[in-house]
Amino acid sequence: MLTLWAMHTHLPQALYTTPRLLITSPMPGSGKTTVLEHLERLAPHATPMSSVSSSALIPRLIAATPTVLLIDEAEKALSPNKPNIEDVLGVLNSGYKVGGSRPVLVPSKEGGWVAQSLPTFAPVAMAGNAPDLPEDTMQRAITVTMFPAAEGDVEESDWELIEADAKDLGLSIAEWAEAVRDEVRGTRPPVPKGCTGRVRERWFPLKRVAVFAGGDWADRVDRMIINDLDQMERDQEEGLTTVKPHLQLIRDLHQVYADYDRTFVSTAEIVSALIVDRPGMWSSASTFGKDLTAQRMGRMLVKNFSIRSTKDGQGVRGYYVGNFGRAWRAVGLSAPAGRLDDTPSSEPSRPSEPSEPSNEVAVCTVCGDRLIPVDGSTTHPTCETQEAQAS
Repeated sequence: MLTLWAMHTHLPQALYTTPRLLITSPMPGSGKTTVLEHLERLAPHATPMSSVSSSALIPRLIAATPTVLLIDEAEKALSPNKPNIEDVLGVLNSGYKVGGSRPVLVPSKEGGWVAQSLPTFAPVAMAGNAPDLPEDTMQRAITVTMFPAAEGDVEESDWELIEADAKDLGLSIAEWAEAVRDEVRGTRPPVPKGCTGRVRERWFPLKRVAVFAGGDWADRVDRMIINDLDQMERDQEEGLTTVKPHLQLIRDLHQVYADYDRTFVSTAEIVSALIVDRPGMWSSASTFGKDLTAQRMGRMLVKNFSIRSTKDGQGVRGYYVGNFGRAWRAVGLSAPAGRLDDTPSSEPSRPSEPSEPSNEVAVCTVCGDRLIPVDGSTTHPTCETQEAQAS
């Protein structure tokens, strides 16, 4: 993987995205800095740095000369306790895709300062002892975990002896990259099932490089992708990853409908099932500190998925399984077989000609009781207050 990442640094514009490389270890002396030293000689115009003094530094470096950033001691340089670290991480996050930029104050001809949009797109490698990086940064990164080697397990990197060879290898990679650049830009190799979204943005650049590296490199990348997907699934099952409440809700609702095995489930039944079956997430024992309510659940579903409750033929308020089709697909879940066919579609109606005035009574989108709309409101004032408190 490190070989492919080093090669991809010569082709970032042709690859459109560049995965962040996180080299981590549980203890010092594991070879993280040595990896950065090798990358410094293999990557074009590499810039080693052990601190990031300001968020404006990186765009200015990239604007002067397209570079590869090698950040050592990331547990300190990117510590969440550092002042203004959010701005630095914002720059690193925006720069993983072509077109990333950030407004930066630069000197004007009149002796003052003017805002100028500077690029942030650049390959980035970070090395540190288990640095505490936020979820949105980790989603853009491929992680390599290292451990101290026993004596004799690896060769020492004696730069007095291998410096020239390492730089020659970097020049050879540059020549290879120049020869395949246009072909790499146009290739779209297949990836394993499930490799979508951010996962694809991480791995697809390396798969494209692997195709032109020849041999079994493309197969190796596929195996790494599958291992990554499996690890992500295991981490989620074991509660090792942080999932936003609305995404966890939509996943848990999938299990609720599988258990009830019917197309309509009342709001009261759903809330009760979630509290009983997932107390760590939805009961008063959760970090939220309160049992899930119909109002809080309704607010998450409306705000994030535009899913609203409705009434069945007996006037009971709840949700049809068909309302969740698109949301489940978005998180990689499929509805129970045949269960969407006989339920109302979640797509809004699009009449070809004006419809007759409706006699349907307006209802509050939170509590489901009758509502007299005022200035286009969709909730009772008291429900709106409860929503705000629940959030």
